[in-house]
Amino acid sequence: MEWTSVLAGERWSDRPSCTHPLLAHLARVVNDVVDDGNRAGLTRLVPDLVGTTSDDPAWPLEIADVATRHALPVARADDVRFLAVALITVDRLLEPSDGRPADMRRRTTVDALATVPSSAEWAEQFTTHMGRPHRTRDLPRSVVDLAIAATAVGPHSDHELVAMLVDAVDTCRAMMPPRRDEIAVPSGWRVLADA
Repeated sequence: MEWTSVLAGERWSDRPSCTHPLLAHLARVVNDVVDDGNRAGLTRLVPDLVGTTSDDPAWPLEIADVATRHALPVARADDVRFLAVALITVDRLLEPSDGRPADMRRRTTVDALATVPSSAEWAEQFTTHMGRPHRTRDLPRSVVDLAIAATAVGPHSDHELVAMLVDAVDTCRAMMPPRRDEIAVPSGWRVLADA
């Protein structure tokens, strides 16, 4: 994150304003947990982290969604139920931003839960009794921290954590509005330069 701040022309910091705070948190933790070889490989993400920020309230939920989906298939049995509850909760909180009907799951959520059917069934019952989730400011970070902790204990944890971070960066980049210079112009259209 410090190199990201430099590349963005900001003051040297591991919390640059050019990167969403939760994405930066994920990057810092992954950087701190993985071994030296994987840590060095993270530098390729520095350019992609520049400009990945938004005030859109869906962003932290999307980051939490990515982290949870990565953690679910590699987590210990003790953590799987908590992760399934977290994934269902985040999925429900994202309904308004997706424009989905109430209680219709994202395909990615359905696929992730299918990898842990008995825990998913338990989590569905638990979240039904819990009622409609209420968004809290700290929920996405708590979910990300749970996902990181659940992933970090596996035999291939470095690979899994790097994949989680890469997917989160790609997800944030995909949510960014296109820059004016990135907008494709259909062939045959004449582009007028600003005077």
